[in-house]
Amino acid sequence: MRKMFFTIMIFWASLSFAQNFKKYDYVGDYSERLARVQLNHKWGFIDRMGNEVIPLRYNVAYNFHEGLAEVQLSYKWGFIDRTGKEVTPLKYDYVWRFKEGLAVVGLNGKYGFINKKGKTVIPLKYDHAESFSEGQALVRLDGREFYIDKNENEVKDEKK
Repeated sequence: MRKMFFTIMIFWASLSFAQNFKKYDYVGDYSERLARVQLNHKWGFIDRMGNEVIPLRYNVAYNFHEGLAEVQLSYKWGFIDRTGKEVTPLKYDYVWRFKEGLAVVGLNGKYGFINKKGKTVIPLKYDHAESFSEGQALVRLDGREFYIDKNENEVKDEKK
């Protein structure tokens, strides 16, 4: 009798859990304990129990990387933390996920890097910039491509 009671309780809980996910048009994979979800063309995030942790208000949202997720609202991009707090204002034309503690951001056709507090650490002056890898990032300025380090020094030995 006790075994049947627990079986029924587990079955009921799993049905309830599954119902939480059916209300969304899309449920993504979990990344850093949260999954992005979409309903009626708006994006937000849920936890593993299906609770909506970050309201569905964004036009676009990507998975969390290094504790932050890229989001877009009214054609402007920024980053939020896992509580939904905007770490950067949603003001950029382009953002790319954090790697090695820095993210590429773009505004008015120029690119640079911000840290996880939203502070610009490498000015938005480059015509193109790629994410850091092994302490170096490929950038383009005035038609010339080269690597920089996190202090914006040009790296003489380019990565091959």
